Amino acid sequence: MRTPSASILLLLAAAVWAGGTTQFAVAQGYGHPLTMQGVDRHSLPSAASRGAGGITVGMAGDPSIMFANPAALRNIDGIHLSFGALSRTGSQEQIQEWYPLRNFPTFSLMMEGLIDQIDDPDLSEVPEGGFGPEDSIARPYDSIKPNWSHQQPRSRSLQAFVAFPVELSGLRVVLGAGATEYAKLDYYFQNNNVLSPSIGSQRPVGIPLPAIGQELSAQWSQYLQQREGSIHGYGAALSVDLLDELSVGVSLLVLDGKTDDRETTISRGRIRFGNNNSVFYHSLDSVYARTISVGTSEFSGSELCLSAMYQRGALGLSLIVKPPNRITRQFSTLIEYDTTGTPTSNLVQGEDRLLLPWRGAGGISFAVREDLMLGFEYELRPFASAEYTSPSGDLSRPWLSSAVFRVGAEFRPAAWLAIRAGFGEQAEIFQEEGNALIGDPVRSNVYSVGLGLAFAGVRFNAAYQYAPAKYQDMWQTNVNRNSENRHTIVADVSYVFR
Repeated sequence: MRTPSASILLLLAAAVWAGGTTQFAVAQGYGHPLTMQGVDRHSLPSAASRGAGGITVGMAGDPSIMFANPAALRNIDGIHLSFGALSRTGSQEQIQEWYPLRNFPTFSLMMEGLIDQIDDPDLSEVPEGGFGPEDSIARPYDSIKPNWSHQQPRSRSLQAFVAFPVELSGLRVVLGAGATEYAKLDYYFQNNNVLSPSIGSQRPVGIPLPAIGQELSAQWSQYLQQREGSIHGYGAALSVDLLDELSVGVSLLVLDGKTDDRETTISRGRIRFGNNNSVFYHSLDSVYARTISVGTSEFSGSELCLSAMYQRGALGLSLIVKPPNRITRQFSTLIEYDTTGTPTSNLVQGEDRLLLPWRGAGGISFAVREDLMLGFEYELRPFASAEYTSPSGDLSRPWLSSAVFRVGAEFRPAAWLAIRAGFGEQAEIFQEEGNALIGDPVRSNVYSVGLGLAFAGVRFNAAYQYAPAKYQDMWQTNVNRNSENRHTIVADVSYVFR
Protein backbone atom coordinates (compact mmCIF):
# COMPACT_ATOMS: atom_id res chain seq x y z
CA MET A 1 0.00 0.00 0.00
CA ARG A 2 1.48 3.35 -1.02
CA THR A 3 1.86 5.86 1.82
CA PRO A 4 2.22 9.68 1.69
CA SER A 5 5.75 11.03 1.82
CA ALA A 6 6.99 12.61 5.03
CA SER A 7 7.06 16.05 3.44
CA ILE A 8 3.37 15.83 2.53
CA LEU A 9 2.52 14.80 6.08
CA LEU A 10 4.44 17.76 7.43
CA LEU A 11 2.61 20.14 5.12
CA LEU A 12 -0.68 18.71 6.39
CA ALA A 13 0.51 19.25 9.94
CA ALA A 14 1.27 22.88 9.10
CA ALA A 15 -2.19 23.34 7.62
CA VAL A 16 -3.77 21.80 10.70
CA TRP A 17 -1.86 24.18 12.96
CA ALA A 18 -3.23 27.11 11.03
CA GLY A 19 -6.73 25.78 11.60
CA GLY A 20 -7.61 25.51 7.94
CA THR A 21 -8.06 21.75 7.65
CA THR A 22 -8.90 18.71 9.74
CA GLN A 23 -6.98 15.87 8.10
CA PHE A 24 -5.47 14.72 11.40
CA ALA A 25 -8.90 14.11 12.88
CA VAL A 26 -8.31 10.51 11.69
CA ALA A 27 -5.03 10.21 13.57
CA GLN A 28 -4.98 8.08 16.69
CA GLY A 29 -3.91 10.20 19.64
CA TYR A 30 -3.59 13.65 18.10
CA GLY A 31 -4.93 16.64 19.99
CA HIS A 32 -7.09 19.14 18.19
CA PRO A 33 -5.15 21.96 16.48
CA LEU A 34 -4.35 24.94 18.70
CA THR A 35 -7.17 27.36 18.02
CA MET A 36 -9.48 28.46 20.87
CA GLN A 37 -8.39 26.05 23.62
CA GLY A 38 -8.92 27.55 27.08
CA VAL A 39 -11.49 30.20 26.15
CA ASP A 40 -14.17 28.22 28.00
CA ARG A 41 -12.19 28.28 31.28
CA HIS A 42 -13.40 31.59 32.69
CA SER A 43 -11.63 33.02 35.72
CA LEU A 44 -13.42 34.03 38.92
CA PRO A 45 -11.33 36.70 40.68
CA SER A 46 -13.34 36.80 43.91
CA ALA A 47 -11.60 35.04 46.80
CA ALA A 48 -14.83 35.03 48.83
CA SER A 49 -16.80 33.42 46.02
CA ARG A 50 -14.03 30.92 45.24
CA GLY A 51 -13.85 29.87 48.87
CA ALA A 52 -17.61 29.16 48.83
CA GLY A 53 -17.37 26.89 45.81
CA GLY A 54 -17.76 29.62 43.18
CA ILE A 55 -21.31 30.71 44.01
CA THR A 56 -22.22 34.38 43.46
CA VAL A 57 -25.61 34.39 45.24
CA GLY A 58 -25.87 35.17 48.93
CA MET A 59 -22.43 36.74 49.19
CA ALA A 60 -21.85 39.98 51.11
CA GLY A 61 -20.82 43.17 49.29
CA ASP A 62 -17.99 42.08 46.96
CA PRO A 63 -17.14 44.21 43.91
CA SER A 64 -14.92 41.48 42.41
CA ILE A 65 -17.97 39.48 41.23
CA MET A 66 -19.40 42.41 39.23
CA PHE A 67 -18.64 40.73 35.88
CA ALA A 68 -19.99 37.34 37.00
CA ASN A 69 -23.21 38.66 38.59
CA PRO A 70 -23.55 42.46 38.28
CA ALA A 71 -26.84 42.56 40.23
CA ALA A 72 -24.87 41.44 43.31
CA LEU A 73 -23.48 44.98 43.47
CA ARG A 74 -26.70 45.87 45.32
CA ASN A 75 -24.93 44.78 48.53
CA ILE A 76 -22.21 47.43 48.16
CA ASP A 77 -22.38 50.09 50.85
CA GLY A 78 -19.94 53.02 50.57
CA ILE A 79 -16.98 53.44 48.24
CA HIS A 80 -15.44 50.00 47.92
CA LEU A 81 -11.87 49.53 46.59
CA SER A 82 -10.56 46.00 46.04
CA PHE A 83 -7.20 44.63 44.87
CA GLY A 84 -6.43 40.96 44.42
CA ALA A 85 -4.07 38.36 43.02
CA LEU A 86 -4.52 34.86 41.69
CA SER A 87 -1.88 32.12 41.48
CA ARG A 88 -2.13 28.77 39.69
CA THR A 89 -0.03 25.67 39.34
CA GLY A 90 -0.70 22.09 38.33
CA SER A 91 0.57 18.84 36.90
CA GLN A 92 -0.43 16.40 34.16
CA GLU A 93 0.35 12.78 33.46
CA GLN A 94 -0.44 10.19 30.80
CA ILE A 95 0.06 6.45 31.25
CA GLN A 96 -0.44 4.17 28.24
CA GLU A 97 -1.44 0.52 28.38
CA TRP A 98 -1.33 -1.48 25.14
CA TYR A 99 -3.25 -4.68 24.59
CA PRO A 100 -1.53 -7.72 23.02
CA LEU A 101 -2.84 -8.34 19.49
CA ARG A 102 -3.24 -11.95 18.40
CA ASN A 103 -2.06 -11.35 14.84
CA PHE A 104 0.78 -8.94 15.77
CA PRO A 105 2.08 -10.23 19.13
CA THR A 106 5.14 -7.96 19.45
CA PHE A 107 3.37 -4.76 18.39
CA SER A 108 2.15 -3.84 21.88
CA LEU A 109 5.63 -4.45 23.32
CA MET A 110 7.14 -2.06 20.77
CA MET A 111 4.58 0.65 21.58
CA GLU A 112 5.14 0.30 25.33
CA GLY A 113 8.93 0.47 24.96
CA LEU A 114 9.40 -3.12 26.20
CA ILE A 115 10.60 -4.75 22.98
CA ASP A 116 14.20 -4.76 24.24
CA GLN A 117 13.20 -7.55 26.63
CA ILE A 118 12.81 -9.93 23.68
CA ASP A 119 15.89 -11.37 21.97
CA ASP A 120 16.26 -11.49 18.20
CA PRO A 121 15.24 -14.83 16.64
CA ASP A 122 17.88 -17.43 15.78
CA LEU A 123 18.61 -16.98 12.07
CA SER A 124 21.47 -19.51 11.88
CA GLU A 125 19.28 -22.21 10.33
CA VAL A 126 17.59 -21.12 7.12
CA PRO A 127 14.12 -22.67 6.79
CA GLU A 128 12.79 -24.07 3.54
CA GLY A 129 11.70 -21.16 1.41
CA GLY A 130 14.00 -18.73 3.21
CA PHE A 131 13.24 -16.09 5.77
CA GLY A 132 10.23 -13.79 5.52
CA PRO A 133 9.43 -10.44 7.16
CA GLU A 134 7.62 -12.32 9.92
CA ASP A 135 10.98 -13.78 11.02
CA SER A 136 12.30 -10.43 12.29
CA ILE A 137 11.34 -8.28 15.26
CA ALA A 138 10.56 -4.60 14.64
CA ARG A 139 12.38 -2.28 17.03
CA PRO A 140 12.09 1.52 17.40
CA TYR A 141 14.87 3.77 16.13
CA ASP A 142 14.67 6.05 19.19
CA SER A 143 14.46 5.82 22.98
CA ILE A 144 11.07 7.56 23.41
CA LYS A 145 8.86 5.86 25.99
CA PRO A 146 5.04 6.02 25.95
CA ASN A 147 4.37 7.65 29.33
CA TRP A 148 4.98 11.29 30.20
CA SER A 149 4.37 13.85 32.95
CA HIS A 150 4.30 17.64 32.81
CA GLN A 151 4.60 20.21 35.58
CA GLN A 152 2.71 23.36 34.69
CA PRO A 153 4.64 26.56 35.45
CA ARG A 154 3.17 28.80 38.14
CA SER A 155 1.14 31.66 36.67
CA ARG A 156 -0.12 34.81 38.38
CA SER A 157 -2.57 37.57 37.59
CA LEU A 158 -3.70 40.77 39.27
CA GLN A 159 -7.11 42.43 39.44
CA ALA A 160 -8.56 45.67 40.74
CA PHE A 161 -12.15 46.87 41.26
CA VAL A 162 -14.00 49.92 42.52
CA ALA A 163 -17.72 50.26 43.27
CA PHE A 164 -19.90 52.91 44.93
CA PRO A 165 -23.62 53.67 45.31
CA VAL A 166 -25.36 56.78 43.98
CA GLU A 167 -28.96 57.92 43.69
CA LEU A 168 -30.35 58.61 40.21
CA SER A 169 -33.96 59.66 39.59
CA GLY A 170 -34.93 58.36 43.00
CA LEU A 171 -33.38 54.94 42.40
CA ARG A 172 -30.41 53.49 44.25
CA VAL A 173 -27.73 52.66 41.69
CA VAL A 174 -24.36 51.03 42.32
CA LEU A 175 -21.64 51.74 39.75
CA GLY A 176 -18.50 49.65 39.34
CA ALA A 177 -15.41 49.32 37.19
CA GLY A 178 -12.56 46.85 37.13
CA ALA A 179 -9.74 45.01 35.40
CA THR A 180 -9.48 41.25 35.72
CA GLU A 181 -8.40 38.02 34.08
CA TYR A 182 -11.21 36.74 31.85
CA ALA A 183 -9.82 33.30 30.97
CA LYS A 184 -6.62 31.39 31.60
CA LEU A 185 -5.55 29.81 28.31
CA ASP A 186 -2.67 27.64 29.53
CA TYR A 187 -2.94 24.30 27.74
CA TYR A 188 -0.76 21.24 27.27
CA PHE A 189 -1.20 17.99 25.36
CA GLN A 190 1.24 15.21 24.46
CA ASN A 191 1.12 11.74 22.96
CA ASN A 192 4.28 9.75 22.27
CA ASN A 193 2.50 7.06 20.23
CA VAL A 194 0.42 8.75 17.56
CA LEU A 195 -0.77 6.52 14.70
CA SER A 196 -2.13 7.93 11.46
CA PRO A 197 -4.48 6.63 10.19
CA SER A 198 -6.19 5.62 13.43
CA ILE A 199 -5.94 1.85 13.13
CA GLY A 200 -7.40 1.25 16.59
CA SER A 201 -10.41 3.57 16.62
CA GLN A 202 -13.59 2.21 18.18
CA ARG A 203 -15.70 3.87 15.49
CA PRO A 204 -16.64 3.38 12.72
CA VAL A 205 -14.61 0.18 12.21
CA GLY A 206 -12.08 -1.84 14.15
CA ILE A 207 -8.50 -2.80 13.37
CA PRO A 208 -8.11 -3.60 9.66
CA LEU A 209 -6.28 -6.75 8.59
CA PRO A 210 -4.34 -6.83 5.33
CA ALA A 211 -5.23 -9.35 2.64
CA ILE A 212 -2.74 -12.04 1.61
CA GLY A 213 0.29 -10.43 -0.01
CA GLN A 214 -0.73 -6.91 1.00
CA GLU A 215 0.44 -4.40 3.58
CA LEU A 216 -1.24 -1.60 5.52
CA SER A 217 0.83 1.34 6.70
CA ALA A 218 0.53 3.82 9.57
CA GLN A 219 2.72 6.81 10.35
CA TRP A 220 4.10 6.67 13.91
CA SER A 221 4.88 10.01 15.59
CA GLN A 222 5.44 11.85 18.83
CA TYR A 223 3.23 14.93 19.12
CA LEU A 224 2.92 17.74 21.66
CA GLN A 225 1.34 21.17 21.86
CA GLN A 226 1.56 23.90 24.45
CA ARG A 227 -0.03 27.30 25.05
CA GLU A 228 0.71 29.87 27.75
CA GLY A 229 -1.14 33.13 28.32
CA SER A 230 -4.42 34.76 29.34
CA ILE A 231 -7.29 36.89 28.12
CA HIS A 232 -7.85 39.95 30.29
CA GLY A 233 -11.00 41.99 30.63
CA TYR A 234 -11.54 45.69 31.30
CA GLY A 235 -15.01 47.06 31.87
CA ALA A 236 -17.80 48.54 33.93
CA ALA A 237 -20.94 47.34 35.68
CA LEU A 238 -24.01 48.73 37.43
CA SER A 239 -26.95 47.50 39.43
CA VAL A 240 -30.30 49.24 39.96
CA ASP A 241 -32.68 48.59 42.85
CA LEU A 242 -36.10 48.42 41.20
CA LEU A 243 -37.71 47.41 44.52
CA ASP A 244 -36.47 46.97 48.05
CA GLU A 245 -36.04 43.25 47.36
CA LEU A 246 -35.28 43.25 43.61
CA SER A 247 -32.30 44.56 41.68
CA VAL A 248 -31.08 44.15 38.11
CA GLY A 249 -27.55 44.53 36.82
CA VAL A 250 -25.52 44.72 33.64
CA SER A 251 -21.78 44.54 32.97
CA LEU A 252 -19.61 44.87 29.87
CA LEU A 253 -16.10 43.55 29.48
CA VAL A 254 -13.69 44.44 26.68
CA LEU A 255 -11.39 41.47 26.10
CA ASP A 256 -7.74 41.48 25.13
CA GLY A 257 -5.11 38.77 25.46
CA LYS A 258 -2.03 37.13 24.02
CA THR A 259 -0.57 33.63 24.19
CA ASP A 260 2.64 31.88 23.17
CA ASP A 261 1.90 28.73 21.18
CA ARG A 262 4.05 25.75 20.25
CA GLU A 263 3.46 22.46 18.43
CA THR A 264 5.96 19.72 17.66
CA THR A 265 5.62 16.57 15.55
CA ILE A 266 8.52 14.10 15.40
CA SER A 267 8.23 11.07 13.14
CA ARG A 268 9.18 7.78 14.77
CA GLY A 269 8.84 5.73 11.59
CA ARG A 270 6.34 4.02 9.32
CA ILE A 271 4.76 0.82 10.66
CA ARG A 272 3.82 -1.75 8.02
CA PHE A 273 1.26 -4.45 8.86
CA GLY A 274 1.53 -7.34 6.41
CA ASN A 275 0.11 -10.75 5.53
CA ASN A 276 2.54 -13.33 4.14
CA ASN A 277 0.36 -16.28 3.18
CA SER A 278 -1.88 -15.83 6.27
CA VAL A 279 1.16 -15.28 8.50
CA PHE A 280 0.77 -11.77 9.90
CA TYR A 281 3.72 -9.54 10.75
CA HIS A 282 4.57 -5.91 11.37
CA SER A 283 7.77 -4.10 10.45
CA LEU A 284 9.13 -0.60 10.95
CA ASP A 285 10.77 1.71 8.40
CA SER A 286 12.91 4.58 9.60
CA VAL A 287 11.52 7.97 8.55
CA TYR A 288 13.19 11.26 9.51
CA ALA A 289 10.69 14.08 9.72
CA ARG A 290 10.24 16.91 12.18
CA THR A 291 7.86 19.88 12.32
CA ILE A 292 8.13 22.64 14.91
CA SER A 293 5.55 25.45 14.97
CA VAL A 294 6.18 28.46 17.20
CA GLY A 295 4.02 31.55 17.25
CA THR A 296 1.65 33.87 19.06
CA SER A 297 -2.11 34.31 19.20
CA GLU A 298 -3.82 37.60 19.99
CA PHE A 299 -7.42 37.47 21.25
CA SER A 300 -10.01 40.23 21.24
CA GLY A 301 -13.73 40.56 21.84
CA SER A 302 -16.29 41.61 24.43
CA GLU A 303 -18.80 40.04 26.81
CA LEU A 304 -22.11 41.35 28.10
CA CYS A 305 -23.65 39.98 31.30
CA LEU A 306 -27.20 40.57 32.56
CA SER A 307 -28.48 39.46 35.94
CA ALA A 308 -31.27 39.91 38.46
CA MET A 309 -31.24 39.30 42.21
CA TYR A 310 -34.10 38.96 44.66
CA GLN A 311 -33.43 39.11 48.42
CA ARG A 312 -36.04 38.91 51.11
CA GLY A 313 -35.24 37.91 54.64
CA ALA A 314 -33.19 34.72 54.67
CA LEU A 315 -33.89 33.92 51.00
CA GLY A 316 -31.87 35.00 47.99
CA LEU A 317 -32.52 34.22 44.31
CA SER A 318 -30.27 34.99 41.35
CA LEU A 319 -30.53 34.72 37.58
CA ILE A 320 -27.58 35.34 35.23
CA VAL A 321 -27.75 35.52 31.42
CA LYS A 322 -24.91 36.06 28.97
CA PRO A 323 -25.90 36.89 25.36
CA PRO A 324 -23.82 35.57 22.44
CA ASN A 325 -20.40 37.15 22.09
CA ARG A 326 -17.66 36.77 19.50
CA ILE A 327 -13.97 36.23 20.25
CA THR A 328 -11.43 36.75 17.48
CA ARG A 329 -7.95 35.26 17.32
CA GLN A 330 -5.18 36.62 15.09
CA PHE A 331 -2.16 34.34 14.87
CA SER A 332 1.33 34.46 13.44
CA THR A 333 3.27 31.20 13.32
CA LEU A 334 6.70 30.22 12.06
CA ILE A 335 6.59 26.57 10.95
CA GLU A 336 9.91 24.79 10.52
CA TYR A 337 10.09 21.58 8.47
CA ASP A 338 12.99 19.19 8.45
CA THR A 339 12.99 15.97 6.41
CA THR A 340 16.61 15.91 5.23
CA GLY A 341 18.61 17.45 8.09
CA THR A 342 18.34 20.90 6.49
CA PRO A 343 15.27 22.69 7.88
CA THR A 344 13.08 25.03 5.87
CA SER A 345 10.59 27.46 7.36
CA ASN A 346 7.32 29.10 6.43
CA LEU A 347 5.44 31.97 8.11
CA VAL A 348 1.69 31.40 8.44
CA GLN A 349 -0.66 34.20 9.50
CA GLY A 350 -4.41 34.32 9.73
CA GLU A 351 -7.54 34.93 11.75
CA ASP A 352 -10.27 32.69 13.15
CA ARG A 353 -13.35 33.40 15.26
CA LEU A 354 -15.49 31.77 17.91
CA LEU A 355 -19.12 32.74 18.50
CA LEU A 356 -20.25 31.73 21.98
CA PRO A 357 -24.02 31.07 22.38
CA TRP A 358 -26.53 32.22 24.99
CA ARG A 359 -25.67 30.76 28.39
CA GLY A 360 -26.66 31.42 31.96
CA ALA A 361 -26.98 30.32 35.57
CA GLY A 362 -29.50 30.34 38.36
CA GLY A 363 -28.85 30.33 42.08
CA ILE A 364 -30.50 30.24 45.47
CA SER A 365 -29.17 31.06 48.95
CA PHE A 366 -30.69 30.60 52.36
CA ALA A 367 -29.60 31.78 55.77
CA VAL A 368 -29.98 28.65 57.87
CA ARG A 369 -29.04 30.66 60.95
CA GLU A 370 -27.93 34.20 61.50
CA ASP A 371 -24.30 33.08 61.19
CA LEU A 372 -24.64 30.38 58.51
CA MET A 373 -25.49 30.78 54.80
CA LEU A 374 -25.88 27.98 52.23
CA GLY A 375 -25.91 28.62 48.48
CA PHE A 376 -26.47 26.62 45.30
CA GLU A 377 -25.93 27.56 41.64
CA TYR A 378 -26.69 25.67 38.44
CA GLU A 379 -24.97 26.77 35.23
CA LEU A 380 -25.97 25.91 31.66
CA ARG A 381 -23.11 25.75 29.12
CA PRO A 382 -24.68 25.00 25.69
CA PHE A 383 -21.29 25.06 23.96
CA ALA A 384 -22.37 22.53 21.32
CA SER A 385 -23.94 25.59 19.64
CA ALA A 386 -20.65 27.54 19.70
CA GLU A 387 -19.62 28.27 16.11
CA TYR A 388 -15.96 28.18 15.14
CA THR A 389 -14.94 29.83 11.86
CA SER A 390 -11.55 28.70 10.56
CA PRO A 391 -9.12 30.97 8.68
CA SER A 392 -10.43 29.49 5.42
CA GLY A 393 -14.03 30.37 6.34
CA ASP A 394 -15.18 26.84 7.22
CA LEU A 395 -17.84 26.73 9.95
CA SER A 396 -17.91 23.98 12.59
CA ARG A 397 -19.23 23.28 16.09
CA PRO A 398 -16.35 21.41 17.76
CA TRP A 399 -17.32 21.81 21.44
CA LEU A 400 -19.70 19.89 23.70
CA SER A 401 -22.47 21.20 25.95
CA SER A 402 -22.72 20.62 29.67
CA ALA A 403 -24.46 21.72 32.84
CA VAL A 404 -22.60 22.06 36.15
CA PHE A 405 -23.55 22.86 39.72
CA ARG A 406 -21.84 24.57 42.64
CA VAL A 407 -22.68 24.49 46.34
CA GLY A 408 -21.10 26.60 49.05
CA ALA A 409 -21.40 27.65 52.66
CA GLU A 410 -20.29 30.65 54.67
CA PHE A 411 -20.05 30.49 58.47
CA ARG A 412 -19.56 33.70 60.49
CA PRO A 413 -18.79 32.79 64.11
CA ALA A 414 -17.81 36.42 64.76
CA ALA A 415 -18.40 39.76 63.07
CA TRP A 416 -14.78 39.89 61.93
CA LEU A 417 -14.42 36.26 60.76
CA ALA A 418 -15.88 34.24 57.86
CA ILE A 419 -15.11 30.59 57.15
CA ARG A 420 -16.11 29.24 53.72
CA ALA A 421 -16.18 25.89 51.96
CA GLY A 422 -17.61 24.64 48.70
CA PHE A 423 -17.88 21.86 46.17
CA GLY A 424 -18.78 21.80 42.49
CA GLU A 425 -18.46 20.25 39.07
CA GLN A 426 -16.17 21.15 36.22
CA ALA A 427 -16.89 20.10 32.64
CA GLU A 428 -14.58 20.18 29.64
CA ILE A 429 -15.63 20.96 26.07
CA PHE A 430 -14.34 17.57 24.80
CA GLN A 431 -15.14 13.92 25.45
CA GLU A 432 -13.01 10.85 26.02
CA GLU A 433 -11.82 8.97 22.94
CA GLY A 434 -13.99 5.87 22.56
CA ASN A 435 -16.60 7.35 24.89
CA ALA A 436 -19.50 4.92 25.42
CA LEU A 437 -21.87 7.87 25.98
CA ILE A 438 -21.30 9.87 22.83
CA GLY A 439 -21.42 13.61 23.50
CA ASP A 440 -20.89 13.36 27.27
CA PRO A 441 -17.93 15.63 28.12
CA VAL A 442 -15.11 14.89 30.55
CA ARG A 443 -16.13 15.92 34.08
CA SER A 444 -14.32 16.39 37.38
CA ASN A 445 -14.93 17.75 40.88
CA VAL A 446 -13.70 21.00 42.40
CA TYR A 447 -13.08 21.47 46.15
CA SER A 448 -12.73 24.88 47.83
CA VAL A 449 -11.99 26.38 51.24
CA GLY A 450 -11.68 30.03 52.20
CA LEU A 451 -11.24 32.54 54.98
CA GLY A 452 -12.39 36.13 55.46
CA LEU A 453 -11.27 38.76 57.96
CA ALA A 454 -12.72 42.23 58.56
CA PHE A 455 -11.54 45.07 60.79
CA ALA A 456 -12.25 48.81 60.73
CA GLY A 457 -13.28 48.94 57.06
CA VAL A 458 -10.48 46.64 55.85
CA ARG A 459 -11.46 43.24 54.50
CA PHE A 460 -9.16 40.39 53.60
CA ASN A 461 -10.26 37.21 51.80
CA ALA A 462 -8.26 34.17 50.75
CA ALA A 463 -9.26 30.89 49.12
CA TYR A 464 -7.71 27.64 47.94
CA GLN A 465 -9.25 25.55 45.17
CA TYR A 466 -8.25 22.02 44.17
CA ALA A 467 -9.47 20.46 40.93
CA PRO A 468 -8.33 16.86 40.21
CA ALA A 469 -9.36 15.32 36.88
CA LYS A 470 -9.00 11.81 35.47
CA TYR A 471 -10.23 10.34 32.19
CA GLN A 472 -9.38 7.53 29.78
CA ASP A 473 -8.94 7.63 26.02
CA MET A 474 -9.71 4.16 24.67
CA TRP A 475 -8.90 2.48 21.38
CA GLN A 476 -9.05 -1.19 20.42
CA THR A 477 -5.26 -1.30 20.70
CA ASN A 478 -4.65 0.64 23.89
CA VAL A 479 -5.95 2.87 26.67
CA ASN A 480 -4.37 6.19 27.67
CA ARG A 481 -4.98 7.11 31.31
CA ASN A 482 -4.88 10.89 31.67
CA SER A 483 -4.78 12.78 34.95
CA GLU A 484 -4.47 16.44 35.83
CA ASN A 485 -4.31 18.30 39.15
CA ARG A 486 -4.95 22.04 39.31
CA HIS A 487 -4.25 24.21 42.36
CA THR A 488 -5.51 27.80 42.61
CA ILE A 489 -4.90 30.35 45.36
CA VAL A 490 -6.83 33.64 45.35
CA ALA A 491 -6.45 36.53 47.78
CA ASP A 492 -7.84 40.07 47.82
CA VAL A 493 -7.83 43.01 50.18
CA SER A 494 -10.39 45.80 50.11
CA TYR A 495 -11.28 48.98 51.95
CA VAL A 496 -14.70 50.53 52.38
CA PHE A 497 -15.10 54.32 52.75
CA ARG A 498 -18.38 54.81 54.58
